[in-house]
Amino acid sequence: MAVIYLHIGLNKTGTSSLQDFLRMNAQALGDEGVCYPQAGRDAAAHHPLSKWLKSPKGIELGAAAPMVASLLDEIRGADKVVISSEDFHTHGPKSIEHLARLLAGHEVHVVLYVREHVAYLASWYQQNVQATHLSCAFDSFCYFTRKPLAKIADQWARVFGRDRVVVGLYDRAQLVQGDVVQDFAARIGLGGDLQRFKRKPYESNPSVAGNLLFIKRLVNNFHSKPVAAGFVDEVTALSKLKPEFQGAMQVDAEVVAYVAGMYKGDRQELLQRYGVKIEAPSGALPGRPTPDFATLQQDWTLVMDAARERGFALGGNAELMQLTDCRRLVATEA
Repeated sequence: MAVIYLHIGLNKTGTSSLQDFLRMNAQALGDEGVCYPQAGRDAAAHHPLSKWLKSPKGIELGAAAPMVASLLDEIRGADKVVISSEDFHTHGPKSIEHLARLLAGHEVHVVLYVREHVAYLASWYQQNVQATHLSCAFDSFCYFTRKPLAKIADQWARVFGRDRVVVGLYDRAQLVQGDVVQDFAARIGLGGDLQRFKRKPYESNPSVAGNLLFIKRLVNNFHSKPVAAGFVDEVTALSKLKPEFQGAMQVDAEVVAYVAGMYKGDRQELLQRYGVKIEAPSGALPGRPTPDFATLQQDWTLVMDAARERGFALGGNAELMQLTDCRRLVATEA
């Protein structure tokens, strides 16, 4: 029977980079005794398998489902197996137990990366504004999107056993060589510096920030989720217009204190049960001001002109609103 490593996320902890590495090197990893199954995954990750397993139909069919049968056949005889999808961390007890039944007889280890709460939520918020029709402020997003991280690990520990759940901190200062791919490789016993494998020369899932993020948030108010989501690749392309359109989002000190207070108990539980120490942040989270009123008017013009020149659908929003001298807002608020 195989030793199976279930990489369950979180989202925004380098999952795309890790999954791209596993996909690009599936054959080479297989030569070294690590199977990254094709069954149940899309291009890079096992998202279809995860979503299928927690669906009523998936639970009903179980091992008889073609996807699951193919997976079990593919891992038969393997020494080590990696199955990866950040969607797994959203499973509840019923689907986790179902997965355990399907993998019965194998030695299953669960790997979960967590992240300091404010930075995690900020990165998640940036992605959702860019990729959906989310238009609320960041503090509202934090209030309505509570996610105690220790409870996620607890659900998997109750099914697979506490000694089979490993929680790592997504922090470059603590990751092996400051790299989540290298860190995960060490956790599964894949030795070396990985130079023998292919790596993407660019970030898999860059964050959009600054006034471009704020412009997308404004535009989201006027569209349904499918339409707003259709702008995602265009926004990614437009993020190259200015360095200020990429990177982390600045979060004010009072919001940082508010979110850190929400998760005080969670930090304590992660330390007590999983040995993961997350320092409580203080002061503002550094990053791009979102919005930056001093340049918002000219950035709106820059983005919309570039969108229309490139034939992007986003350019059709150019006449939605007329921005006046936004610097007056700064003076009024001051």
